[in-house]
Amino acid sequence: YNEYKSYLRHMKIKVRCPGKVILFGEHACVYGYPALVTTISAFTTVEIEQTLEPEISYHVPDLDFKNSCQLSNLDTVEDIVDDETKKLACEQIREILVQKQSVTENSWFLLLYLYHKIVPKNERCGIKVTAKTNLWPSSGLGSSASYCCCVALGLLSMWNKETSLENVNSIAYDGEKIFHGTPSGVDNTACTFGGNFVYQKGPKKQTANFYPIDLSADNIPRIIVINSNQPHCTKTIVSEVRKMSNQLEDVFKEIGSVVNEAVARLKHGRDIGDLIPQNQDLLQKLPGVGHKSTDLIVQICGKYGVPAKISGAGGGGIVYGLLYANVPVDKLTQELQQNKFSVMTNIEIGGAGVEIIERDESINVHSCQDLAQT
Repeated sequence: YNEYKSYLRHMKIKVRCPGKVILFGEHACVYGYPALVTTISAFTTVEIEQTLEPEISYHVPDLDFKNSCQLSNLDTVEDIVDDETKKLACEQIREILVQKQSVTENSWFLLLYLYHKIVPKNERCGIKVTAKTNLWPSSGLGSSASYCCCVALGLLSMWNKETSLENVNSIAYDGEKIFHGTPSGVDNTACTFGGNFVYQKGPKKQTANFYPIDLSADNIPRIIVINSNQPHCTKTIVSEVRKMSNQLEDVFKEIGSVVNEAVARLKHGRDIGDLIPQNQDLLQKLPGVGHKSTDLIVQICGKYGVPAKISGAGGGGIVYGLLYANVPVDKLTQELQQNKFSVMTNIEIGGAGVEIIERDESINVHSCQDLAQT
């Protein structure tokens, strides 16, 4: 039975995971000051379905991307038991299966890596995976972490492994290393657990603290998220700021004070609108963070009474703004789009993290008949 159970069982699981934005505290958080992070009501969904074909197939309909891999190709890949074998396994998977580096190819590689890591060889069966997202890639919304969380929870659940959020978060962080090398852990933590939290780097290297924040239900704001569509490199911008970090300590300290004030206000349902331009002005003092595209977005939002600021590394990337009840959202959106910016409106913050939204399990009748004949 143990040998044939995955063959006999047919299961389909759909997992959904939000993205995230940094509300306050970018860059200063690198130097030990707090940052306020929240999930947003924009999502990645991943559907995993068991199949009778001995292969892993992957489809991203929105990008017209398809790929597949025979399960036998994974049989020769090194078992992952420590950092050394993980490195070897990654090299073997890339050598066999991945021809070029891109966001989509990386997500395909990550699926194969997590399947190899989570599913024991004697329990493997074919799966068909379909991924969709309305999170802009490489923008600062946590799209890769959202995807990692979906795949991790889906595979763990399908193979009856430990599905605690702590375990999902740990595996998603492992996956994030494939995308980003040495991630902070902010994105995968936000996407896994959801809600709002303060992130603060610990005193020791590679340590961090995450403090959940309960917002007052009386005045939870909605936001607009705008993509400048200006390519940027987070690593480069962080490096530029680091070169001058000794001269910027007062700026970091002021940013930290803004974060603490924002947390205090949100806990009591008070307005944070005036804190947004304060944080934006401080970010503009950091080298490489400001950009003419994000400056224009902030200017347009201000014209409609929407306080707005960079979210993330800057140098392009995304901006978020606070939507008050009297804001003419349609006119604002139209002007932003006329300037070639991408827009998500009426975004809710602080929602649930990764979760299974559909689960269908049944016995595959045809497989039973085939097995009986065998």
